[in-house]
Amino acid sequence: MSDLEEAEAWLSSARYLLQTEAGRRSWRTVAVAQSIHSMIKTNDALTFRFLGRRASRHEDSAALLKELARRHLIPKKYADRREAFALALREKSEYDYGGAEIGRIEAERRVRRAEVFLAAVRDILAAHET
Repeated sequence: MSDLEEAEAWLSSARYLLQTEAGRRSWRTVAVAQSIHSMIKTNDALTFRFLGRRASRHEDSAALLKELARRHLIPKKYADRREAFALALREKSEYDYGGAEIGRIEAERRVRRAEVFLAAVRDILAAHET
């Protein structure tokens, strides 16, 4: 399974939880955690394509994305996606381990953030097809 396929699987699961059990707080927390994992796998696809490596720790993922930007390997128009990714990584422990509660609307925003990140990375990769 490719990184993008795995990212889509995480995201699909997050969407499912929001659609079927949006009223259950614990399911929203899990949906947000899954959306963050989707973003990490999406980032892995990008860094593997351009740098030939994936982060060995989640904390290092943002540094690799920053390296891509520093080397001008991703267009500046995607700079806001880099910030969204860094924010998601900062929130990861809160949702993975802390069981943070989140409202339906905010959970939907977090899942949408992952969808936008995935779409941006797909665009970047498509522009560099060989």
